Amino acid sequence: MFLASWHALALDTMNTVLADLGFWGGVVEYATSLSGLPFVYGICALVGGCLFLVVMVLMFIGIEFDLDGLADGSGHVSLHGISGFFTLFGLVGLYLAGLGHGVLVSSMGGIGAGGVMFLGVSRLIVAMKNMESSGNITVDQAVGARGSVYAEILPGESGAVNIFINERERRYDAVTDEPAGLKTGDVIEVKEVISGDLLKVTKLTT
Repeated sequence: MFLASWHALALDTMNTVLADLGFWGGVVEYATSLSGLPFVYGICALVGGCLFLVVMVLMFIGIEFDLDGLADGSGHVSLHGISGFFTLFGLVGLYLAGLGHGVLVSSMGGIGAGGVMFLGVSRLIVAMKNMESSGNITVDQAVGARGSVYAEILPGESGAVNIFINERERRYDAVTDEPAGLKTGDVIEVKEVISGDLLKVTKLTT
């Protein structure tokens, strides 16, 4: 009796919350009504779509997230391409499954559509980076810029820093002469450009 009452209360509460959420509540309710493979497609579409929107908004305000070490033919893979892949994979897979197609057709269709989305978004991001790098901002303008350590810089080794140039945040590899190195989050200033995109930075004390 107690379990039945608790279950009924939980359902009423969930329905109330979903109703208050409006459109997004309907999306969640639809996703939770799925089962089996369509449920997997729905989760991929929901999570991928939300992540895609977040990283696109962050990109437009100057904050970027890259996954170094993964290759798409352009040197690295961004979260934009990955989230775009899962979004279209989920949507197309869910659509084909809804038409009555089996696992093979729906999954292959989703993978194909997601792959096209991944490549398209990756090429778009690379093109935007190329346009950005060919604009007015050069690495020489980094001298004197301030920012913070993104990846710890150990003595004699390189790390990474985020700095602001013309009110835009940019990330560069960096070294330092600080005897103890620099930790993630330390406030720094760029002293010189060593070579290419490698900077020498020093710690700022407040």
